[in-house]
Amino acid sequence: MKRNKEIKNDALKALQGHWGWAILVCLVFNAIECLIVAPSAFSSGIMSGMGTAFSDPAAIATMMGTNMLLSSVSTLGGIFGTNPLNLGLSNSLKLFVKDSDTQTIPNMFKMGFGGGRYWRNVLGMFLMGLFTFLWTLLFIIPGIIKSYAYAMTPYILVDNPELSPNEARLKSIEIMRGHKWKYFGLQLSFIGWFLLCILSLGVGFIWLMPYVRTSYAAFYLNLKEEMELKAAPAVPAE
Repeated sequence: MKRNKEIKNDALKALQGHWGWAILVCLVFNAIECLIVAPSAFSSGIMSGMGTAFSDPAAIATMMGTNMLLSSVSTLGGIFGTNPLNLGLSNSLKLFVKDSDTQTIPNMFKMGFGGGRYWRNVLGMFLMGLFTFLWTLLFIIPGIIKSYAYAMTPYILVDNPELSPNEARLKSIEIMRGHKWKYFGLQLSFIGWFLLCILSLGVGFIWLMPYVRTSYAAFYLNLKEEMELKAAPAVPAE
């Protein structure tokens, strides 16, 4: 498998001359994600100020009910909105790297919500998050390890429509065996850029996030190629 530096170079090669399309799709994703989590953030603000702003038990009960409702809206929005959209973003950038397909925004929505795959995508991403959460309940470290094991699930759901959502999760575990540390190293390699983006008051994230997500897609494509080569039957010598 390629070194992480080569994988990042593949991402930069895909981005060269097409940064705008990758930036735009990430901005659209982030904007929608912010809208979905906004009710939960608003409810947290309500709860933080509730102790000093209200002394009437009836008013407190009303605000707690409102908080639960807003939190539920964000949770459901994450399951049925953000999760399939995240899958669509991952696979849109996969096509961006693989085929130089610049239809990033239409591809994100089509692969996340279209083609009769929506409920399968929702379930697959939900299982990915659920099992990560359950492992995290044991200890933090197992949860982190499992998050790397499940990381390729969004791509596998699209590339292997014959697999059930849970089979896609198990397939991710299989192909990430022996590669989780490498994927961690890829993520770790962006820390310097992350710190620079903070120093730029966050402006640099406009370029960093497409670079990171495109590198993840390049990692998957390289991993997939390696798995296919290993599975290919040996050609007998003449």
